[in-house]
Amino acid sequence: MRILTLNILLIFYILLNFPLALADHQLKKSTEEILETHNYRMNGIPNKFNIEVVKKSDSPKFLKDNSKPNKKLKKIIDNSDLLSVIYYDGNEIRINEISESKMKENDLMYSMSMGKSYVGYLLGHAVCDGFIKSLDEPIEKYLIETKGTVYEGVTLRELSNMSAGDKFYFEEKGYKFETSKSYATPLIERGVPIIEFIKKTEKKRQKKKNFFYTNIQTDIVARAIDKNVPKGFGYYMKNKISERAGNSDNIVFLRDKNDWPILFAFLYSSRMDYLRFGKLIYNDWKSDTFISKYLQEVLANNVFSNEKDRNSYKRYGAFFWMGNKSLKFKHLALRGHGGQRMIINLETGAVFSIHSIRNNYKISKVDRIVLKK
Repeated sequence: MRILTLNILLIFYILLNFPLALADHQLKKSTEEILETHNYRMNGIPNKFNIEVVKKSDSPKFLKDNSKPNKKLKKIIDNSDLLSVIYYDGNEIRINEISESKMKENDLMYSMSMGKSYVGYLLGHAVCDGFIKSLDEPIEKYLIETKGTVYEGVTLRELSNMSAGDKFYFEEKGYKFETSKSYATPLIERGVPIIEFIKKTEKKRQKKKNFFYTNIQTDIVARAIDKNVPKGFGYYMKNKISERAGNSDNIVFLRDKNDWPILFAFLYSSRMDYLRFGKLIYNDWKSDTFISKYLQEVLANNVFSNEKDRNSYKRYGAFFWMGNKSLKFKHLALRGHGGQRMIINLETGAVFSIHSIRNNYKISKVDRIVLKK
């Protein structure tokens, strides 16, 4: 039992620290170990923290489902750890497949790094509503705890573009034991407060503000939103996302012992409400509103992501991915470790959403089936 527990913790450590662009090394783990990891993410992690529940919409919106069984996708799901595939064509759901043995319809599924994009979206609303004056203002104006740290002078735009210059302190490379540069593991496994990670940094160690993906940047921005919008992050999410998207289920996110929101990975939402969020983003994109202008600015002021694969997302902005040349349409994408992904077609309103435990299937084949590449 002790050996099994240690294996589970090691798997979880690997999950949190390995960069998105690299292979999923959980492929070598047994089915039993992976299911233990899945259960730990679903139940174990929330039980270790204070949780905030964002109530579902008072007026849930119905999504027309005209899907038919897809034998090809069903076969992939039955023979892998792919959990869910949904495709909404802009008018109705055309594909809706789920692993009935591993996932229930209304399960609140962990986001992994897709949760970062929720923060980027709410950051836009905070700017639109005037609670944050500009993305180009320094973070210490909105979060005094960053003054004198490596983040002093770093703008909200730079933080949400993963360009904070904090590489010296948070260069997590994954598949190694915990080091002084780890963030996710000590936070999640040992409950080290987020403020403690920030306090250990010094401004003099600030590196060039190029793209460098660190998990803590999301949680810093989430805290800034939490402290500067009325009634905090959860209330703001209820009004700006749950109500407007017409969510049919609650959203859950975690807070550390000092009440700082943890959004770098562990937001929990139902599969249909993830889809509704994608649909909301498209509706905002095509509207003539402040949030539409914000989303347009995200596309215009993104940064190079350093990803080199031909089918990779080469641009990043406001915690969204973009610039995938294999997609022949303007898009925004949410991505998370293990295959969590959502692609929003900004031209048609189509939303393609995937949930999985690990990448032990050919995602390119799923893409071809759904997008008919």
